Amino acid sequence: MHHEKLVPDPPRLTTVHTQFSACNNSHKPLFAVCDGVDIEDALVHLSMTLKSAAETNTQVCEQTERSLGGLAWATYHSLEISQALVESLLSGLAQQGASG
Repeated sequence: MHHEKLVPDPPRLTTVHTQFSACNNSHKPLFAVCDGVDIEDALVHLSMTLKSAAETNTQVCEQTERSLGGLAWATYHSLEISQALVESLLSGLAQQGASG
């Protein structure tokens, strides 16, 4: 016996084509995020990119003189917030996938 689903699956979330690296519109964008990439895959790549930026920034924090150190630490905290948000989104997606 075949039962129809009463609740349809939610639409698959994906990226949209987004260009970047135009240097304040001084030239055509050099790069782009491709459209159609699964949101979870995109978030995993974003997480890895943020971790790399945070590691680099930590080195800057440790080597920068005091006058610029505050800026480097502010950037560190912004990266930390961004990482936590991405990890939270990934965990939320995983929980939704496990329950659905």
